[in-house]
Amino acid sequence: MYSFWMLFLVFTAYSFLGWLTESLFCSIPTGKFINRGFLNGPFCPVYGLGGILVITILSPFKDNIAVLYFSGVIITSLLEYITGFALEKIFHTKYWDYSNNKYNIHGRVCLENSLLFGVMSVIGILYIHPSLMRLFNLIPKYVLPFISLAFLIYFIIDTVITVKSIYNFNIKLDEMQIIINELKDKVSYTKLETIENLQSAISNLINYDCKTAYIKSLFEKKNKIESEVKLYQKRMINAFPSMKSFKNNESLQRIKKNILYKTKSLKK
Repeated sequence: MYSFWMLFLVFTAYSFLGWLTESLFCSIPTGKFINRGFLNGPFCPVYGLGGILVITILSPFKDNIAVLYFSGVIITSLLEYITGFALEKIFHTKYWDYSNNKYNIHGRVCLENSLLFGVMSVIGILYIHPSLMRLFNLIPKYVLPFISLAFLIYFIIDTVITVKSIYNFNIKLDEMQIIINELKDKVSYTKLETIENLQSAISNLINYDCKTAYIKSLFEKKNKIESEVKLYQKRMINAFPSMKSFKNNESLQRIKKNILYKTKSLKK
């Protein structure tokens, strides 16, 4: 039985390894580094929790590869589904969506990823975890609580900053959606199928037909909100390109397109 401090250090290690795996998996195809974590730092807590669950529940089955593999598939898939469901309910946002993948469940889990998680579970139990424990057992027992406590404080601070940033971003999305709806009302006679058409129509109204201070102010507010997207919020959008907002998806997609456009412009 592991002590609390040892268990938390194991959680930290798997959080980092999960973040590293996810980031490399997403970065290599794009040719640029993508910080795939939900938190700011190099940690994915869901992998830490998954690692703890796998080693705690499945260690007795390490001599039976078949049981170990399929049990790993089930445990990690349940964890990913529950995590996705919880994030959607708390933040009203779907951060990943496997709806286009075959054999998915509500877009939160898909067979392809689940099978890979099973492989990772086997590798973790047979190879990674024994190596980690050999390394951690070298740490003096009186030092271990201080190291784990330092990581615990870090996780608390990073989580608070992350939640606050998401909350502020959602407020911006609310403001953006209100502005978009008002602008649509002002140009309701124009065929507006996309945000780009909306912007073009508004520009025409400002420049030619309707030079009112009110419409100009709405347009300026929209641009101001887009320009005030913070670094962390941009990172989240890059990390989760399929992210969707249940409340203000139109404004979210608008901001995503704006960030993508600026990124392409900087590369030229």
